Amino acid sequence: MGKELEGKTISLDEESKQTLQLQYEVGIFDLYKHYYQVRLTVETNQNQICFCLPNWTPGSYMIRDYSTHLHKFDAKNSITNESVSWEMIDLHKWKLNNLPPKFEITYIIYAFEDFTVRTNYLETEFGFINPPALFVYPEGHLDKQSTVEFKVSDYFPNIYTSLPRDENNSHKFYSSHFDELFDSPFHLSKKNSVFFTSGTTKHELLIEGDVSFDFKTKLSNDLQKITETQIQWMGESPNLYYLFVLNLSLPAYGGLEHKASSINYFNPELIFDEEEYKRLLELLSHEYFHLWNIKRIRPIALGPFDYQKPNLTRELWIAEGFTSFYDVYFLFQSGFLTFEEYLNKIQSDIFSLEDNEADFWMSLEESSYTAWTKYYKRNGNSHNITVSYYTKGGVLALCMNLFLLNESKEKKTIRHVFQKLNEVFVKEKQRGFTKQEFFDTAKDVTGVDLKLEFNEFLESPKPIPVDLYLDLIGIHRIQTDLVGETGFKTKEKNGNLFIQKILHKSDSNSFDLMLDDEILAVNGKRANTSILQKLEKNLRPGEKFHLILARAGKIRETMMTASGMYKTKKFVISEDCSVEKKEIRDYFLRNII
Repeated sequence: MGKELEGKTISLDEESKQTLQLQYEVGIFDLYKHYYQVRLTVETNQNQICFCLPNWTPGSYMIRDYSTHLHKFDAKNSITNESVSWEMIDLHKWKLNNLPPKFEITYIIYAFEDFTVRTNYLETEFGFINPPALFVYPEGHLDKQSTVEFKVSDYFPNIYTSLPRDENNSHKFYSSHFDELFDSPFHLSKKNSVFFTSGTTKHELLIEGDVSFDFKTKLSNDLQKITETQIQWMGESPNLYYLFVLNLSLPAYGGLEHKASSINYFNPELIFDEEEYKRLLELLSHEYFHLWNIKRIRPIALGPFDYQKPNLTRELWIAEGFTSFYDVYFLFQSGFLTFEEYLNKIQSDIFSLEDNEADFWMSLEESSYTAWTKYYKRNGNSHNITVSYYTKGGVLALCMNLFLLNESKEKKTIRHVFQKLNEVFVKEKQRGFTKQEFFDTAKDVTGVDLKLEFNEFLESPKPIPVDLYLDLIGIHRIQTDLVGETGFKTKEKNGNLFIQKILHKSDSNSFDLMLDDEILAVNGKRANTSILQKLEKNLRPGEKFHLILARAGKIRETMMTASGMYKTKKFVISEDCSVEKKEIRDYFLRNII
Protein backbone atom coordinates (compact mmCIF):
# COMPACT_ATOMS: atom_id res chain seq x y z
CA MET A 1 0.00 0.00 0.00
CA GLY A 2 0.96 3.63 -0.41
CA LYS A 3 -0.46 7.00 0.45
CA GLU A 4 -1.41 10.02 -1.62
CA LEU A 5 0.64 13.21 -1.38
CA GLU A 6 -0.20 16.12 -3.67
CA GLY A 7 -1.54 13.78 -6.36
CA LYS A 8 1.47 11.45 -6.20
CA THR A 9 1.43 8.00 -4.63
CA ILE A 10 4.39 7.43 -2.32
CA SER A 11 5.23 3.90 -1.26
CA LEU A 12 5.99 3.14 2.35
CA ASP A 13 9.55 2.29 1.35
CA GLU A 14 9.96 5.70 -0.27
CA GLU A 15 8.43 7.36 2.74
CA SER A 16 10.85 5.63 5.08
CA LYS A 17 13.74 7.01 3.02
CA GLN A 18 12.56 10.59 3.47
CA THR A 19 14.87 12.55 5.75
CA LEU A 20 13.96 15.47 7.96
CA GLN A 21 16.32 17.01 10.51
CA LEU A 22 15.19 19.98 12.58
CA GLN A 23 17.33 22.39 14.59
CA TYR A 24 15.73 25.37 16.34
CA GLU A 25 17.64 28.39 17.50
CA VAL A 26 15.87 30.83 19.80
CA GLY A 27 17.16 34.35 20.32
CA ILE A 28 15.89 37.72 21.41
CA PHE A 29 14.98 39.98 18.51
CA ASP A 30 14.15 42.96 20.75
CA LEU A 31 13.99 42.66 24.54
CA TYR A 32 12.24 45.98 25.12
CA LYS A 33 9.69 45.44 22.39
CA HIS A 34 9.18 41.86 23.67
CA TYR A 35 10.08 39.83 20.57
CA TYR A 36 11.68 36.40 20.39
CA GLN A 37 13.36 35.32 17.16
CA VAL A 38 13.26 31.72 15.94
CA ARG A 39 15.58 30.24 13.33
CA LEU A 40 14.73 26.73 12.18
CA THR A 41 17.39 24.91 10.17
CA VAL A 42 15.94 22.04 8.13
CA GLU A 43 17.79 19.28 6.29
CA THR A 44 15.59 17.15 4.04
CA ASN A 45 15.25 15.31 0.76
CA GLN A 46 11.60 16.28 0.44
CA ASN A 47 10.47 18.71 -2.23
CA GLN A 48 7.58 20.24 -0.32
CA ILE A 49 6.64 20.68 3.36
CA CYS A 50 3.93 22.59 5.21
CA PHE A 51 4.90 24.11 8.56
CA CYS A 52 2.22 24.85 11.15
CA LEU A 53 1.97 26.70 14.44
CA PRO A 54 -0.35 25.07 17.02
CA ASN A 55 -3.67 26.70 17.85
CA TRP A 56 -3.91 25.58 21.48
CA THR A 57 -2.01 24.16 24.43
CA PRO A 58 -2.93 20.80 26.02
CA GLY A 59 -4.34 21.36 29.48
CA SER A 60 -5.85 24.71 28.49
CA TYR A 61 -8.91 23.90 26.45
CA MET A 62 -9.48 26.85 24.13
CA ILE A 63 -8.41 27.70 20.59
CA ARG A 64 -5.96 30.56 21.06
CA ASP A 65 -4.78 31.35 17.50
CA TYR A 66 -1.12 31.64 18.47
CA SER A 67 -0.24 32.63 14.90
CA THR A 68 -1.62 36.08 15.74
CA HIS A 69 1.79 36.88 17.24
CA LEU A 70 4.00 35.38 14.51
CA HIS A 71 5.59 37.96 12.19
CA LYS A 72 8.26 38.31 9.48
CA PHE A 73 8.08 34.70 8.29
CA ASP A 74 10.77 33.96 5.72
CA ALA A 75 12.74 31.04 4.27
CA LYS A 76 16.17 30.94 2.60
CA ASN A 77 18.58 28.39 1.15
CA SER A 78 21.25 27.77 3.80
CA ILE A 79 24.01 27.41 1.20
CA THR A 80 23.20 30.10 -1.35
CA ASN A 81 21.10 32.40 0.85
CA GLU A 82 18.53 32.54 -1.98
CA SER A 83 14.86 32.79 -1.11
CA VAL A 84 12.85 29.59 -0.84
CA SER A 85 9.40 29.65 -2.39
CA TRP A 86 6.64 29.75 0.24
CA GLU A 87 3.06 30.87 0.68
CA MET A 88 0.69 31.18 3.61
CA ILE A 89 -2.19 28.78 2.90
CA ASP A 90 -4.01 29.04 6.22
CA LEU A 91 -3.88 31.33 9.24
CA HIS A 92 -1.50 28.91 10.96
CA LYS A 93 0.15 27.17 7.98
CA TRP A 94 3.01 27.99 5.59
CA LYS A 95 3.67 25.87 2.48
CA LEU A 96 7.26 25.65 1.20
CA ASN A 97 7.98 24.40 -2.33
CA ASN A 98 11.01 23.30 -4.40
CA LEU A 99 13.05 22.79 -1.28
CA PRO A 100 16.86 22.67 -1.31
CA PRO A 101 18.58 20.00 0.82
CA LYS A 102 19.21 22.54 3.59
CA PHE A 103 17.25 25.70 4.32
CA GLU A 104 16.33 28.07 7.15
CA ILE A 105 12.99 29.38 8.30
CA THR A 106 13.01 32.56 10.39
CA TYR A 107 10.25 34.46 12.15
CA ILE A 108 9.68 36.55 15.26
CA ILE A 109 7.11 36.09 18.02
CA TYR A 110 5.57 38.90 20.05
CA ALA A 111 5.63 37.88 23.72
CA PHE A 112 3.84 40.45 25.85
CA GLU A 113 0.15 40.01 25.15
CA ASP A 114 -0.83 38.36 28.40
CA PHE A 115 0.95 37.15 31.54
CA THR A 116 -0.30 33.58 31.76
CA VAL A 117 1.03 30.03 31.91
CA ARG A 118 -0.18 29.37 28.34
CA THR A 119 1.33 32.36 26.51
CA ASN A 120 4.86 33.56 25.74
CA TYR A 121 6.30 36.37 27.81
CA LEU A 122 9.49 38.40 27.58
CA GLU A 123 10.71 41.29 29.71
CA THR A 124 13.97 42.46 31.23
CA GLU A 125 13.88 40.20 34.30
CA PHE A 126 12.80 36.89 32.75
CA GLY A 127 11.40 35.16 29.70
CA PHE A 128 8.83 32.40 29.43
CA ILE A 129 8.17 30.18 26.42
CA ASN A 130 5.10 28.05 26.01
CA PRO A 131 6.36 25.83 23.14
CA PRO A 132 3.06 25.43 21.21
CA ALA A 133 2.96 29.22 20.96
CA LEU A 134 6.52 29.49 19.64
CA PHE A 135 7.66 26.52 17.53
CA VAL A 136 6.29 25.71 14.07
CA TYR A 137 6.25 22.00 13.22
CA PRO A 138 6.27 20.11 9.88
CA GLU A 139 2.74 18.94 9.12
CA GLY A 140 2.41 15.18 9.34
CA HIS A 141 5.73 14.79 11.16
CA LEU A 142 4.96 15.21 14.85
CA ASP A 143 7.10 12.14 15.49
CA LYS A 144 10.34 13.85 14.43
CA GLN A 145 13.23 14.61 16.76
CA SER A 146 14.56 18.13 17.13
CA THR A 147 17.08 20.23 19.01
CA VAL A 148 16.52 23.65 20.57
CA GLU A 149 19.44 25.97 21.25
CA PHE A 150 19.10 29.33 23.01
CA LYS A 151 21.22 32.32 22.09
CA VAL A 152 20.25 34.45 25.08
CA SER A 153 23.30 34.36 27.37
CA ASP A 154 23.72 38.13 27.23
CA TYR A 155 20.33 38.48 28.90
CA PHE A 156 19.58 35.26 30.80
CA PRO A 157 22.29 32.89 32.07
CA ASN A 158 19.87 30.14 33.15
CA ILE A 159 17.39 28.15 31.05
CA TYR A 160 14.97 25.95 33.01
CA THR A 161 13.10 23.10 31.30
CA SER A 162 12.52 19.38 31.75
CA LEU A 163 14.00 18.48 28.34
CA PRO A 164 17.35 16.59 28.23
CA ARG A 165 20.27 19.02 28.12
CA ASP A 166 23.43 18.81 26.01
CA GLU A 167 26.41 17.83 28.17
CA ASN A 168 28.65 20.45 26.56
CA ASN A 169 26.12 23.24 26.05
CA SER A 170 23.75 24.12 28.90
CA HIS A 171 21.59 26.14 26.48
CA LYS A 172 20.95 23.27 24.05
CA PHE A 173 18.16 20.71 24.50
CA TYR A 174 16.81 17.60 22.79
CA SER A 175 13.27 16.38 22.19
CA SER A 176 12.43 12.95 20.80
CA HIS A 177 9.14 14.14 19.21
CA PHE A 178 6.93 17.21 19.10
CA ASP A 179 4.53 16.02 21.81
CA GLU A 180 7.55 16.10 24.13
CA LEU A 181 8.71 19.50 22.90
CA PHE A 182 5.24 21.05 23.19
CA ASP A 183 4.93 19.62 26.71
CA SER A 184 8.24 21.11 27.91
CA PRO A 185 8.05 24.85 28.60
CA PHE A 186 11.16 27.00 28.99
CA HIS A 187 11.81 29.63 31.64
CA LEU A 188 14.68 32.07 30.99
CA SER A 189 16.02 33.56 34.20
CA LYS A 190 18.77 35.26 36.19
CA LYS A 191 17.70 33.33 39.31
CA ASN A 192 19.12 30.15 40.80
CA SER A 193 17.07 27.12 41.81
CA VAL A 194 16.98 24.79 44.83
CA PHE A 195 16.61 21.01 44.89
CA PHE A 196 14.92 18.37 47.03
CA THR A 197 14.26 14.65 46.67
CA SER A 198 11.00 12.79 47.20
CA GLY A 199 10.96 9.04 46.66
CA THR A 200 13.23 8.36 43.71
CA THR A 201 12.56 11.74 42.08
CA LYS A 202 14.91 14.71 42.12
CA HIS A 203 12.83 17.90 42.20
CA GLU A 204 14.06 21.32 41.13
CA LEU A 205 12.28 24.47 42.30
CA LEU A 206 12.84 27.76 40.48
CA ILE A 207 11.20 30.83 41.99
CA GLU A 208 11.08 33.92 39.80
CA GLY A 209 10.72 37.01 41.96
CA ASP A 210 12.35 38.74 44.89
CA VAL A 211 12.11 36.24 47.73
CA SER A 212 14.56 35.29 50.45
CA PHE A 213 16.53 32.08 50.63
CA ASP A 214 14.57 31.25 53.80
CA PHE A 215 11.33 31.36 51.81
CA LYS A 216 12.82 29.10 49.12
CA THR A 217 13.90 26.66 51.82
CA LYS A 218 10.50 26.69 53.53
CA LEU A 219 8.60 26.14 50.28
CA SER A 220 10.92 23.36 49.12
CA ASN A 221 10.52 21.60 52.49
CA ASP A 222 6.74 21.91 52.29
CA LEU A 223 6.70 20.69 48.70
CA GLN A 224 8.78 17.72 49.73
CA LYS A 225 6.06 16.68 52.21
CA ILE A 226 3.29 17.10 49.62
CA THR A 227 5.12 15.26 46.84
CA GLU A 228 6.06 12.42 49.19
CA THR A 229 2.38 12.06 50.16
CA GLN A 230 1.34 11.92 46.50
CA ILE A 231 4.06 9.42 45.60
CA GLN A 232 2.91 7.29 48.54
CA TRP A 233 -0.69 7.56 47.28
CA MET A 234 0.23 6.19 43.85
CA GLY A 235 2.87 3.79 45.15
CA GLU A 236 5.54 5.05 42.73
CA SER A 237 6.78 8.03 40.77
CA PRO A 238 7.17 7.87 36.97
CA ASN A 239 9.87 10.56 36.94
CA LEU A 240 13.54 10.69 37.88
CA TYR A 241 13.36 14.49 37.55
CA TYR A 242 10.60 17.06 38.01
CA LEU A 243 10.73 20.85 37.66
CA PHE A 244 8.56 23.33 39.59
CA VAL A 245 8.58 26.85 38.14
CA LEU A 246 6.89 29.38 40.43
CA ASN A 247 6.66 32.93 39.10
CA LEU A 248 6.19 35.48 41.87
CA SER A 249 7.11 38.55 39.87
CA LEU A 250 3.64 39.92 39.05
CA PRO A 251 0.15 39.62 40.57
CA ALA A 252 -1.32 36.57 38.86
CA TYR A 253 -2.79 33.17 39.62
CA GLY A 254 -2.71 29.97 37.59
CA GLY A 255 -0.91 26.76 36.81
CA LEU A 256 -0.41 24.38 33.92
CA GLU A 257 0.66 20.76 34.16
CA HIS A 258 3.30 19.04 32.06
CA LYS A 259 4.72 15.53 32.01
CA ALA A 260 7.88 16.43 33.93
CA SER A 261 7.22 19.98 35.10
CA SER A 262 4.60 22.52 36.05
CA ILE A 263 4.41 26.28 35.53
CA ASN A 264 2.75 28.21 38.35
CA TYR A 265 1.95 31.90 38.85
CA PHE A 266 1.00 33.47 42.17
CA ASN A 267 0.68 36.97 43.60
CA PRO A 268 3.95 37.89 45.42
CA GLU A 269 2.06 40.25 47.73
CA LEU A 270 0.13 37.34 49.27
CA ILE A 271 2.78 34.73 50.02
CA PHE A 272 3.30 35.78 53.65
CA ASP A 273 -0.39 35.57 54.48
CA GLU A 274 -0.93 32.16 56.10
CA GLU A 275 -4.19 31.36 54.33
CA GLU A 276 -2.91 32.57 50.96
CA TYR A 277 0.26 30.53 51.40
CA LYS A 278 -1.92 27.44 51.84
CA ARG A 279 -3.72 28.45 48.64
CA LEU A 280 -0.31 28.51 46.93
CA LEU A 281 0.43 25.00 48.23
CA GLU A 282 -2.98 23.90 46.94
CA LEU A 283 -2.10 25.18 43.46
CA LEU A 284 1.27 23.41 43.46
CA SER A 285 -0.34 20.22 44.81
CA HIS A 286 -2.94 20.34 42.04
CA GLU A 287 -0.43 20.67 39.21
CA TYR A 288 1.84 17.99 40.67
CA PHE A 289 -0.99 15.44 40.89
CA HIS A 290 -1.46 15.90 37.15
CA LEU A 291 1.88 14.08 36.88
CA TRP A 292 -0.33 10.99 37.05
CA ASN A 293 -3.90 12.13 36.46
CA ILE A 294 -4.03 13.38 32.85
CA LYS A 295 -0.36 13.32 31.85
CA ARG A 296 -0.37 9.52 32.09
CA ILE A 297 -3.70 8.22 33.41
CA ARG A 298 -6.02 9.99 31.00
CA PRO A 299 -9.29 9.93 29.11
CA ILE A 300 -8.68 8.36 25.71
CA ALA A 301 -9.52 11.54 23.78
CA LEU A 302 -6.66 13.47 25.40
CA GLY A 303 -3.86 12.06 23.28
CA PRO A 304 -2.46 11.93 20.77
CA PHE A 305 -3.21 15.61 20.18
CA ASP A 306 -4.41 17.47 17.14
CA TYR A 307 -2.81 20.85 17.76
CA GLN A 308 -5.07 22.61 15.26
CA LYS A 309 -8.52 21.67 16.56
CA PRO A 310 -10.14 20.65 19.86
CA ASN A 311 -9.58 17.20 21.36
CA LEU A 312 -13.08 16.80 22.79
CA THR A 313 -13.77 14.66 25.83
CA ARG A 314 -16.63 14.23 28.29
CA GLU A 315 -14.28 13.06 31.06
CA LEU A 316 -12.64 16.24 32.35
CA TRP A 317 -14.57 15.59 35.58
CA ILE A 318 -11.97 12.83 36.10
CA ALA A 319 -8.91 14.64 34.76
CA GLU A 320 -9.54 17.95 36.50
CA GLY A 321 -12.35 17.22 38.96
CA PHE A 322 -10.59 14.37 40.74
CA THR A 323 -7.40 16.47 40.79
CA SER A 324 -9.37 19.30 42.41
CA PHE A 325 -10.51 16.94 45.15
CA TYR A 326 -7.08 15.52 45.84
CA ASP A 327 -5.07 18.75 45.74
CA VAL A 328 -6.61 19.88 49.06
CA TYR A 329 -6.87 16.33 50.41
CA PHE A 330 -3.09 15.93 50.07
CA LEU A 331 -2.59 19.16 52.07
CA PHE A 332 -4.72 17.65 54.82
CA GLN A 333 -2.84 14.37 54.73
CA SER A 334 0.50 16.20 54.71
CA GLY A 335 -0.39 18.13 57.87
CA PHE A 336 -0.99 21.59 56.41
CA LEU A 337 -4.73 21.59 57.19
CA THR A 338 -6.70 20.47 60.21
CA PHE A 339 -9.79 18.39 59.51
CA GLU A 340 -11.95 21.42 60.32
CA GLU A 341 -10.02 23.51 57.78
CA TYR A 342 -10.30 20.70 55.26
CA LEU A 343 -14.05 20.48 55.89
CA ASN A 344 -14.31 24.23 55.29
CA LYS A 345 -12.63 23.77 51.92
CA ILE A 346 -15.10 21.03 51.00
CA GLN A 347 -18.14 23.01 52.03
CA SER A 348 -16.91 26.06 50.15
CA ASP A 349 -17.03 24.06 46.90
CA ILE A 350 -20.43 22.59 47.75
CA PHE A 351 -21.96 25.97 48.54
CA SER A 352 -20.51 27.54 45.40
CA LEU A 353 -22.45 24.99 43.34
CA GLU A 354 -25.62 25.93 45.20
CA ASP A 355 -25.22 29.69 44.69
CA ASN A 356 -26.88 29.61 41.27
CA GLU A 357 -29.00 27.37 39.05
CA ALA A 358 -26.23 26.13 36.74
CA ASP A 359 -26.66 22.59 38.12
CA PHE A 360 -30.07 22.54 36.43
CA TRP A 361 -28.70 23.82 33.11
CA MET A 362 -25.57 21.80 32.45
CA SER A 363 -24.44 18.25 33.17
CA LEU A 364 -20.88 17.39 34.14
CA GLU A 365 -20.27 15.69 30.81
CA GLU A 366 -21.56 18.71 28.90
CA SER A 367 -19.38 20.94 31.05
CA SER A 368 -16.35 18.93 29.94
CA TYR A 369 -17.31 18.62 26.28
CA THR A 370 -18.07 22.34 25.85
CA ALA A 371 -15.11 23.62 27.89
CA TRP A 372 -13.62 25.08 24.70
CA THR A 373 -16.57 27.38 24.05
CA LYS A 374 -18.21 27.84 27.45
CA TYR A 375 -15.94 27.28 30.45
CA TYR A 376 -12.92 29.02 28.90
CA LYS A 377 -14.97 31.75 27.21
CA ARG A 378 -16.76 33.33 30.15
CA ASN A 379 -19.34 36.08 29.93
CA GLY A 380 -21.64 37.95 32.30
CA ASN A 381 -24.12 35.06 32.41
CA SER A 382 -21.68 32.14 32.65
CA HIS A 383 -22.02 31.73 36.41
CA ASN A 384 -25.75 31.08 35.99
CA ILE A 385 -25.57 28.39 33.31
CA THR A 386 -22.07 26.88 33.36
CA VAL A 387 -21.02 24.10 35.72
CA SER A 388 -17.34 23.86 36.61
CA TYR A 389 -15.99 20.37 36.01
CA TYR A 390 -13.26 21.34 38.48
CA THR A 391 -15.61 22.12 41.35
CA LYS A 392 -18.43 19.67 40.73
CA GLY A 393 -15.97 16.99 39.63
CA GLY A 394 -14.15 17.44 42.93
CA VAL A 395 -17.38 17.12 44.89
CA LEU A 396 -18.22 13.99 42.89
CA ALA A 397 -14.81 12.48 43.75
CA LEU A 398 -15.53 13.10 47.44
CA CYS A 399 -18.93 11.43 47.18
CA MET A 400 -17.52 8.47 45.26
CA ASN A 401 -14.84 7.92 47.89
CA LEU A 402 -17.33 8.08 50.75
CA PHE A 403 -19.66 5.70 48.92
CA LEU A 404 -16.79 3.27 48.32
CA LEU A 405 -15.72 3.38 51.96
CA ASN A 406 -19.27 2.48 52.92
CA GLU A 407 -19.86 -0.20 50.25
CA SER A 408 -16.45 -1.78 49.64
CA LYS A 409 -15.75 -4.71 51.92
CA GLU A 410 -11.99 -4.10 51.72
CA LYS A 411 -12.25 -0.31 51.96
CA LYS A 412 -11.09 0.19 48.39
CA THR A 413 -11.18 3.79 47.14
CA ILE A 414 -10.36 5.91 44.09
CA ARG A 415 -6.71 5.53 45.05
CA HIS A 416 -6.83 1.81 44.28
CA VAL A 417 -8.77 2.46 41.08
CA PHE A 418 -6.07 4.84 39.86
CA GLN A 419 -3.31 2.39 40.71
CA LYS A 420 -5.09 -0.19 38.55
CA LEU A 421 -5.66 2.30 35.72
CA ASN A 422 -1.95 3.10 35.84
CA GLU A 423 -1.04 -0.57 35.65
CA VAL A 424 -3.42 -1.48 32.83
CA PHE A 425 -3.74 1.59 30.60
CA VAL A 426 -0.44 3.40 31.15
CA LYS A 427 1.99 0.49 31.41
CA GLU A 428 0.30 -2.36 29.56
CA LYS A 429 -1.97 -0.85 26.90
CA GLN A 430 -0.18 2.50 26.71
CA ARG A 431 -3.30 4.45 25.91
CA GLY A 432 -6.10 6.37 27.56
CA PHE A 433 -9.29 4.84 28.94
CA THR A 434 -12.92 5.24 27.94
CA LYS A 435 -15.64 6.17 30.40
CA GLN A 436 -16.88 2.58 30.45
CA GLU A 437 -13.37 1.28 31.02
CA PHE A 438 -13.01 3.61 33.98
CA PHE A 439 -16.17 2.26 35.58
CA ASP A 440 -15.29 -1.34 34.67
CA THR A 441 -11.90 -0.90 36.35
CA ALA A 442 -13.52 0.65 39.42
CA LYS A 443 -15.94 -2.27 39.72
CA ASP A 444 -13.17 -4.82 39.22
CA VAL A 445 -11.02 -3.22 41.94
CA THR A 446 -13.68 -2.30 44.50
CA GLY A 447 -16.54 -4.67 43.77
CA VAL A 448 -18.84 -1.62 43.64
CA ASP A 449 -20.72 -0.36 40.59
CA LEU A 450 -19.98 3.37 40.66
CA LYS A 451 -21.66 3.92 37.31
CA LEU A 452 -24.97 2.64 38.61
CA GLU A 453 -24.77 5.02 41.57
CA PHE A 454 -23.40 8.16 39.91
CA ASN A 455 -23.96 8.10 36.15
CA GLU A 456 -27.13 10.19 36.33
CA PHE A 457 -25.10 13.05 37.84
CA LEU A 458 -22.73 12.87 34.86
CA GLU A 459 -25.25 12.74 32.04
CA SER A 460 -28.08 14.84 33.47
CA PRO A 461 -28.15 18.44 34.73
CA LYS A 462 -28.98 17.74 38.36
CA PRO A 463 -27.33 18.40 41.73
CA ILE A 464 -25.41 15.68 43.53
CA PRO A 465 -27.14 14.85 46.86
CA VAL A 466 -23.98 15.62 48.81
CA ASP A 467 -25.66 15.50 52.21
CA LEU A 468 -26.51 11.81 51.74
CA TYR A 469 -22.85 10.90 51.19
CA LEU A 470 -21.45 13.09 53.96
CA ASP A 471 -23.95 11.48 56.30
CA LEU A 472 -22.13 8.18 55.68
CA ILE A 473 -19.30 9.53 57.87
CA GLY A 474 -21.52 11.37 60.33
CA ILE A 475 -21.26 14.87 58.87
CA HIS A 476 -24.42 16.91 58.47
CA ARG A 477 -25.50 20.37 57.39
CA ILE A 478 -26.66 23.18 59.69
CA GLN A 479 -28.63 26.04 58.16
CA THR A 480 -29.96 28.91 60.26
CA ASP A 481 -30.89 32.59 59.96
CA LEU A 482 -32.95 32.72 56.79
CA VAL A 483 -32.47 36.20 55.34
CA GLY A 484 -33.33 38.05 52.18
CA GLU A 485 -31.08 38.28 49.13
CA THR A 486 -31.19 41.00 46.50
CA GLY A 487 -30.30 38.70 43.60
CA PHE A 488 -27.46 40.86 42.29
CA LYS A 489 -23.93 42.03 43.04
CA THR A 490 -22.58 45.51 42.42
CA LYS A 491 -19.34 47.29 41.64
CA GLU A 492 -18.47 50.85 42.60
CA LYS A 493 -17.03 53.26 40.06
CA ASN A 494 -16.33 56.91 40.86
CA GLY A 495 -18.70 56.69 43.81
CA ASN A 496 -21.56 55.27 41.73
CA LEU A 497 -23.03 51.75 41.88
CA PHE A 498 -23.40 49.49 38.86
CA ILE A 499 -24.82 45.99 38.46
CA GLN A 500 -21.86 43.61 38.11
CA LYS A 501 -23.49 40.20 38.46
CA ILE A 502 -27.07 38.93 38.35
CA LEU A 503 -27.84 35.72 40.25
CA HIS A 504 -30.48 33.47 38.73
CA LYS A 505 -32.06 31.02 41.16
CA SER A 506 -34.33 28.14 40.17
CA ASP A 507 -36.81 29.08 42.91
CA SER A 508 -37.09 32.81 42.08
CA ASN A 509 -38.84 34.80 39.37
CA SER A 510 -37.19 36.87 36.65
CA PHE A 511 -36.77 40.58 37.21
CA ASP A 512 -36.05 43.68 35.13
CA LEU A 513 -32.38 44.21 35.79
CA MET A 514 -29.42 44.26 33.39
CA LEU A 515 -25.66 44.14 33.71
CA ASP A 516 -24.11 47.63 33.97
CA ASP A 517 -27.38 49.25 35.06
CA GLU A 518 -26.52 52.16 37.36
CA ILE A 519 -28.43 52.11 40.66
CA LEU A 520 -29.51 55.68 41.41
CA ALA A 521 -31.82 55.12 44.38
CA VAL A 522 -32.87 52.34 46.77
CA ASN A 523 -36.32 52.69 48.37
CA GLY A 524 -36.31 56.43 47.65
CA LYS A 525 -32.82 57.12 49.00
CA ARG A 526 -29.79 58.10 46.93
CA ALA A 527 -27.85 54.92 46.30
CA ASN A 528 -24.39 54.34 47.71
CA THR A 529 -22.50 51.39 49.15
CA SER A 530 -23.65 52.10 52.70
CA ILE A 531 -27.35 52.28 51.73
CA LEU A 532 -27.13 49.02 49.78
CA GLN A 533 -25.31 47.22 52.60
CA LYS A 534 -28.00 48.36 55.05
CA LEU A 535 -30.69 47.01 52.72
CA GLU A 536 -28.91 43.66 52.40
CA LYS A 537 -28.46 43.40 56.18
CA ASN A 538 -32.14 43.93 57.02
CA LEU A 539 -33.83 42.35 53.99
CA ARG A 540 -36.27 39.50 54.61
CA PRO A 541 -37.27 36.73 52.16
CA GLY A 542 -40.23 37.84 50.04
CA GLU A 543 -39.80 41.48 50.97
CA LYS A 544 -40.14 43.98 48.13
CA PHE A 545 -37.76 46.87 47.51
CA HIS A 546 -37.73 49.65 44.94
CA LEU A 547 -34.87 50.62 42.64
CA ILE A 548 -34.40 53.62 40.36
CA LEU A 549 -31.94 52.83 37.58
CA ALA A 550 -30.14 54.51 34.72
CA ARG A 551 -29.96 52.33 31.60
CA ALA A 552 -28.76 53.47 28.18
CA GLY A 553 -29.33 57.10 29.12
CA LYS A 554 -32.89 56.56 30.35
CA ILE A 555 -34.29 56.49 33.89
CA ARG A 556 -36.18 53.34 34.87
CA GLU A 557 -37.94 52.05 37.95
CA THR A 558 -38.30 48.43 39.03
CA MET A 559 -39.79 46.64 42.01
CA MET A 560 -37.72 43.72 43.27
CA THR A 561 -38.66 40.80 45.53
CA ALA A 562 -36.00 39.36 47.80
CA SER A 563 -35.25 35.68 47.53
CA GLY A 564 -34.20 33.64 50.54
CA MET A 565 -30.77 32.49 51.68
CA TYR A 566 -29.32 31.10 54.87
CA LYS A 567 -26.95 33.53 56.52
CA THR A 568 -25.38 30.72 58.51
CA LYS A 569 -24.73 27.37 56.89
CA LYS A 570 -22.00 24.86 57.48
CA PHE A 571 -21.23 21.17 57.75
CA VAL A 572 -20.46 19.85 61.22
CA ILE A 573 -19.17 16.59 62.64
CA SER A 574 -21.81 14.63 64.53
CA GLU A 575 -20.65 12.79 67.65
CA ASP A 576 -23.96 11.01 68.28
CA CYS A 577 -23.96 9.11 64.98
CA SER A 578 -23.73 5.33 64.69
CA VAL A 579 -20.59 3.34 65.45
CA GLU A 580 -20.36 2.32 61.79
CA LYS A 581 -20.31 5.94 60.61
CA LYS A 582 -17.65 6.83 63.17
CA GLU A 583 -15.50 3.92 61.98
CA ILE A 584 -15.73 5.03 58.36
CA ARG A 585 -14.97 8.62 59.37
CA ASP A 586 -11.97 7.48 61.35
CA TYR A 587 -10.74 5.49 58.33
CA PHE A 588 -11.24 8.57 56.12
CA LEU A 589 -9.16 10.68 58.51
CA ARG A 590 -6.30 8.27 59.19
CA ASN A 591 -5.74 6.61 55.83
CA ILE A 592 -4.80 7.99 52.42
CA ILE A 593 -7.91 7.14 50.41
